[in-house]
Amino acid sequence: MKSLAKLIGLILGILGLSAKATAAKKAKVKKIDKKVKQIKKAKATVQKRKASVQTKKIAVKKAQKKKPVKKPNITSAKKARASLKARAKK
Repeated sequence: MKSLAKLIGLILGILGLSAKATAAKKAKVKKIDKKVKQIKKAKATVQKRKASVQTKKIAVKKAQKKKPVKKPNITSAKKARASLKARAKK
């Protein structure tokens, strides 16, 4: 009877259906699940950082916009000539 139980255990072990084999498979699956959880967590933190950086980037872009330059008030020909020279230099 004992030899029959050993023989059945051996066959199940070869097929991967024994208690030891299933426990090993479950352990591997658990490890994989843990890694998946860690990766998901890391991905979420990266997404949060990315969103915050994006908002800061937009704020900086808005701040960098130049104000419209006010045209000089020209009342004489002398000032007009000087103004045109200044524009030409730019």
